[in-house]
Amino acid sequence: MPAQRQRFSIGTLIFLLLFGGVFAYAGILVVNTGKIDASWQRVSGTIVDVSSYISKGSTIYTAIVEYHVGDQAYKVTSNFGSSMYPAKGGTREVAYNPAQPQEAKVVESGAAGFLPYIFPIVGIAVALFAIIFFIKSLKRESEIKRLMQSGQKVQGVLVDVQVANSSNSRRSSYKLVVAATDFSGTVRNYVSDSISGIAAIAMEDFRTTPIPMDVYIDSANPNSYYVDASGVPELTAGGIVDLLKKAAASKSVNG
Repeated sequence: MPAQRQRFSIGTLIFLLLFGGVFAYAGILVVNTGKIDASWQRVSGTIVDVSSYISKGSTIYTAIVEYHVGDQAYKVTSNFGSSMYPAKGGTREVAYNPAQPQEAKVVESGAAGFLPYIFPIVGIAVALFAIIFFIKSLKRESEIKRLMQSGQKVQGVLVDVQVANSSNSRRSSYKLVVAATDFSGTVRNYVSDSISGIAAIAMEDFRTTPIPMDVYIDSANPNSYYVDASGVPELTAGGIVDLLKKAAASKSVNG
């Protein structure tokens, strides 16, 4: 697979929007479940029992609270579960429907009261970040197109390979550092966008065999540039590992 510049694709945008939407919707449902009507009455209740269930190998406990309306006693189970065992005899505030006293909810406070809001907040944040990164990706695509059409093309040589992100040998991303002469005649380093694919750093030992690479520079703004890595040849996964080892060893010797 040829070297490819990492892009924030429309598919990624749709996936994150769906993920964020589902997360936010689930959070809103949880918030509404714990929402208490303003007309409900509030009384102090007592933890009389504890229910439990297993979630992802851990035991989660919920308090069963008894409260009184007149001479009648009622029980309600908290909507909030915790790995901490509630102390029997402890007090909890309970809100109940005056028209139907058996309809009640335990009033959660502190972290328990805030926790349900985390889900919609995270969902909305994911969707917003997805939109922001997608827009940034589109702007970068437009900038690259402009640079390749009207920017000044110079040729440099590869001088370094940096690991931008590494999960495994086939999903790692890299940045290529290319040394080239700028408009003032000064040699400076140009860093490529993150590159993905098994051929991202597909090359021989660049320290002994110079590898030419093109850089497109904005004549009006030298800090705006694009390193074209599309011509990088392919390399096996093992070759990538060997190349990184050689680069690390060379840095160690030179250091």
